[in-house]
Amino acid sequence: MLTRRLLQILLSVLFLFSYAHATQVTQTVKGRVVDQKTKAGLIGANVVINGTNMGAATDMEGNFRIAKVPVGRHTIKVMYMGYKTRIIPEILVGSAKEVELTIELEEDIIQGQEIVFTPKIEKNKPVNTMSSVSARSFSVEETQRYAGGFDDPARLASSFAGVTYGNAQDNAIIIRGNAPKGLLWRLEGIDIPNPNHFPDGNVLGGGLFTIFSNQLLANSDFFTGAFPAEYGNALSGVFDMKLRNGNSDTREWTFQAGAMGIDFAAEGPFSQNNSASYLVNYRYSTIGLLTDLNVIDADQQLNYQDLSFKINVPTKNAGTFSFWGIGSFDSPQETEEPDPTKWEHEWDRLRYDSETRVGAMGLNHKYVLGSSTFLNSTLAATGKDMIYDLQRLDDNLTLRQNEYIDSFNGNLTLKSILNHKFSPRLFNKTGIILNHNVYDLNLRSTIDDVPETYQTFVDESGSSQLIQAFSQMQVDITPTLKLNAGLHYQVFMLNNNTSLEPRAGLSWMLSPRHVLSIGYGRHSQLESIRYYLAQRETETGMQQPNKNLDFTHADHLVLGYDFQITDQIRLKVEPYYQHLSNVPVRENDSFSFINLKDERYFNDPLVNNGTGTNIGIDVTLEKFLSNNFYYLVTASMFDSKYKGGDGIERDSRFNRNYVINALVGKEIFIKRNNILGLNVKFTAMGGERTSPVLYDASLAERRVIYDETRAFEKTLGASNYLDVSVTYRINHPGISHILALQVKNILGSANDYGYIYDYQAQDLTRDEMVIVLPSISYKVEF
Repeated sequence: MLTRRLLQILLSVLFLFSYAHATQVTQTVKGRVVDQKTKAGLIGANVVINGTNMGAATDMEGNFRIAKVPVGRHTIKVMYMGYKTRIIPEILVGSAKEVELTIELEEDIIQGQEIVFTPKIEKNKPVNTMSSVSARSFSVEETQRYAGGFDDPARLASSFAGVTYGNAQDNAIIIRGNAPKGLLWRLEGIDIPNPNHFPDGNVLGGGLFTIFSNQLLANSDFFTGAFPAEYGNALSGVFDMKLRNGNSDTREWTFQAGAMGIDFAAEGPFSQNNSASYLVNYRYSTIGLLTDLNVIDADQQLNYQDLSFKINVPTKNAGTFSFWGIGSFDSPQETEEPDPTKWEHEWDRLRYDSETRVGAMGLNHKYVLGSSTFLNSTLAATGKDMIYDLQRLDDNLTLRQNEYIDSFNGNLTLKSILNHKFSPRLFNKTGIILNHNVYDLNLRSTIDDVPETYQTFVDESGSSQLIQAFSQMQVDITPTLKLNAGLHYQVFMLNNNTSLEPRAGLSWMLSPRHVLSIGYGRHSQLESIRYYLAQRETETGMQQPNKNLDFTHADHLVLGYDFQITDQIRLKVEPYYQHLSNVPVRENDSFSFINLKDERYFNDPLVNNGTGTNIGIDVTLEKFLSNNFYYLVTASMFDSKYKGGDGIERDSRFNRNYVINALVGKEIFIKRNNILGLNVKFTAMGGERTSPVLYDASLAERRVIYDETRAFEKTLGASNYLDVSVTYRINHPGISHILALQVKNILGSANDYGYIYDYQAQDLTRDEMVIVLPSISYKVEF
């Protein structure tokens, strides 16, 4: 079977541009319809392909199957007595893989009356229905389609309102002026470490691109403020990622080769006798492979690989079990330039060798307890292991130790959530999250690259716990007025600090096309464990001055107005205010953790006396993909301020003031079955803040020295990027080919990093870099 499939692929590639089917190619659309709250299957729901006479009714388990659906874009309509009709647009049906959907329906709170209800498209509606403001869902197909997305959810999010980022080579997410470290990443309901390749390399919280494979992702959520009570230990926002299940009926494969990596994915049933399925993807760095084979010779080696999988096992009476995991291994290296006459910048005299492993693995159990209750429990292990060795040539051309990290930080997590629907009007979700943190940290560094100052900043192993609990209610007060309210509680056992956080949101449908909403939430976050365990030599011996640091708090207030201009076009406006308090700062100094970017080695005493404010407005104008055309325009204007330990209010590092995105795309159908996609994105955003340079002192030290008494008074140059994406999907019976060209910053706009010491000029020069990221890929599905 597999040999025959491979032969089909070879023959298809040979005739790729000379042959195309003129007859209509079809595929199967299948899935399950469930209650939105309890996840119980709905029997007898009608599922219809709009514009056709094709449809099906769900069986005893809520499953449906529609065969011979023509390839292309389709809109699906789902109807069930006592529930609101749901319309799902933009479903892409390809020839190689069956389309599998999980469709959740909301119970109508008005029963026993003759109601005229006009369903509307709610493509942007989050998967998590407990949110009132600042939330939207996204699909894996959008990460592939949107220009600048690069198949990466983090880069896709940079198109959404309220989000800025550092530069083209880093995907750090800056939400409403907050530092990237304030973002929480979740996978299958479990908090996970920064899931990026080369994590925290340039910016704490960022990386090159995420380790998630778009072969495995399901529709997921992105929150930018006042998020629901189930999310804790986060200040700015949440990425709540979901994995889809593998095909439980048919075995399917995917192979992809491109500039970003070489992928292979497989999915299918374990047996035809049950519904258990598997889904797995492996990716290896293309550049790393070519370097290993000596095809290219590079001073800097960027080797990376990742593995993702999910095994889903439904049972007849014991619920559904799933076993999932992701993992990555990165090993970048770079050598120094031994000839000092060739040095241009500081980086030329550095040698580094690094290995980083990031992973998460979990066992999940979902169990429906009757018609109104649903239990969701997970046992998971997550962690990050890193070795980083940086050496620097001193003025005598001797390699000296400059930085060294040997660290492991892992969590064993037990999470259980009980969902109960008291009535169509009242729903509760209550849960507990137990995190047992294990760490083994060794961090050493010089101060300002002076070899004689090389010292240990952290040398500690042990364990601690973070315990979280929450409860949240959703109340349909009237058919047009909905309340979400809850509490989140956290206790950090290392120092016994606690945080109680109320959350509430209210949405009011003024008319079928106009919705007003308001949301409030207190959110709190711990810092990285290394800051609590940092050691410092004092007159009385070695001490850990920051072990008792408290949570940082952020109070979010968001107003929202959503106008459904037409069935396909919507306008959303969200003004917001955020107040940050209890921020770690250095006394009598401008330093604040609000501005934390890449400061890894830190042992100065800190106090929780800092504050900050973010105030702004986000605007989204979006046309959903219809008639083969879409656009998305987002604009954000904001002002981000902070007060350090000296009590002086200043602009924060991430106060870019504005960001504007404009995306537009068109799909052209060729010979009925093939699709040409053309997508463009333009971004304009203000410059990052920086401090004035002390010129004479910088020349004397041959490095840039900033005047921190005037922190972030200066603004770096604004950024303007143009990204393009061209895709071509060729659908043959049982096999699809996808060719893609993606280019980020195609016009070559320069990134402004401020100043850098130039060894050739023996002076400070502007540090501007042009980064153009092209990616050509070929994918085959069969």
